Amino acid sequence: MFRSTMSLCLVAALIAGCSSTSYQSFAKSGVSRNRMQQDATACQVEANRLFPAANFTTTINNGWGYGGWAGYHGRGGYWGGATVESRDVNASMRSEHRTDCMRVMGYVPVIHPVCTDDQLAGRNFAAVSGAPAPAPNLCAVRSNNTRVLVDLSKPL
Repeated sequence: MFRSTMSLCLVAALIAGCSSTSYQSFAKSGVSRNRMQQDATACQVEANRLFPAANFTTTINNGWGYGGWAGYHGRGGYWGGATVESRDVNASMRSEHRTDCMRVMGYVPVIHPVCTDDQLAGRNFAAVSGAPAPAPNLCAVRSNNTRVLVDLSKPL
């Protein structure tokens, strides 16, 4: 029981530590949000075509050495099992290409903070139109499995 409680606490701490505190987007004056998303999708499709996923897996034995049935029969088994890790070696190239593609179209990469609960304070905000540059009153919130920018100085 103690072990499972400790495992749950560790998982909760990891999830909390992994939550994003910023949102990367692109800014371009006079461009609607829909147009920016269309351009970003076109760049994403091109990046996926040029640098397709290339996943390589590695098996790591994380046991305590030889033992178990296989160890007794000279086959070198491990207690505790193994971990399989997967890594996409083209992920960074796709990301770099997406950014370069958007820059060629005149966009500038920008980073917006994610809104905190204190900033929102239970109020609702309309999504900001266009692809704005960073401003102190802009932050990102999750809406329909995507991030949208809101203006904290204009609650609904």
